[in-house]
Amino acid sequence: MAGGSTIVESVDVDSKVDVKILKASDGTFSAAQSIAPEFSFSVRGKGTCPVSVGGSTGAPSNVSGKIIITSTKVTQTNEDWDAFEYSGSAYPNAT
Repeated sequence: MAGGSTIVESVDVDSKVDVKILKASDGTFSAAQSIAPEFSFSVRGKGTCPVSVGGSTGAPSNVSGKIIITSTKVTQTNEDWDAFEYSGSAYPNAT
């Protein structure tokens, strides 16, 4: 594809958090706290892949924190624009 343009076609974001639950001496729940929130994301599009493995930019706009790009894939064919996919993780509480 000429010009080095990039078009994002789809973005998937998953989030997860570990929950620690404390029980009282009588077996009832006394407190709960979420720890270690994490987002995983994947982006697919056409054109030049805007990120590289190990990079710290390229997360979707609703994902923040320490960003790590964990994989990239670039596909070239004669019948369509170059395509790319990349995925990564974000850790909101990491510094």
